[in-house]
Amino acid sequence: MNLRALLTGALAIIIATTLGLAPSVSQASVLADLSIEDRTDGAVYIVEGDVVSTWTELDARGRIWSRAKVKVSAQHKGDDLPAEIVIDSMGGTYGDYTLTVVGQAVYSEGEHVFLFLDKLERSGRLVPLGKFLGKYTLRRAPGDTEQHAFNWHASANSKYDHRFLPHKLAENRLYVGELRQVVAVRLETGWDGKEIPGLSTEQLKTRNTPVLRRVQ
Repeated sequence: MNLRALLTGALAIIIATTLGLAPSVSQASVLADLSIEDRTDGAVYIVEGDVVSTWTELDARGRIWSRAKVKVSAQHKGDDLPAEIVIDSMGGTYGDYTLTVVGQAVYSEGEHVFLFLDKLERSGRLVPLGKFLGKYTLRRAPGDTEQHAFNWHASANSKYDHRFLPHKLAENRLYVGELRQVVAVRLETGWDGKEIPGLSTEQLKTRNTPVLRRVQ
């Protein structure tokens, strides 16, 4: 692997990102205002699990990827997955180099997550659908008996630790039971033919067969 080529590629992406031209890896990974139902329809996989480790890597084009190994505790949609999977997000710090990607999903060890996942066609990488919007952190607030689910957009170059994320006000919390119920109802009801930004009609049809939606 040519280090100069890798670093040149990484630098080009950093410059493009700085200018607001964030690198495009998958149309489905762009930020969009998606409902839970949209995310359910658009996802290739929907899983819950716990983050067991995180790290960064360079790919063959010099792009930095933040990676998280997740131990799967429940799967709601898609072909059967192994007990542990790796989730990718473009961006992060590798050595002395940092790639900032707007909307990047980030993780920390021990974090309990609910994920709506896309699968990149060329690389096969699993990425959150809609970047950070495809990843819910599950936490229990003081006084609550159930975890609530929320998205979090981390500040650029800040150290991320899910244990210190602020809880939402009680009246604004989406509890994990409610999230599971919305997803379950949508999976049972089926895709209604609505277009979803970044995904073709054919992709949506392929992702929403009864078998993949786990409809009994």
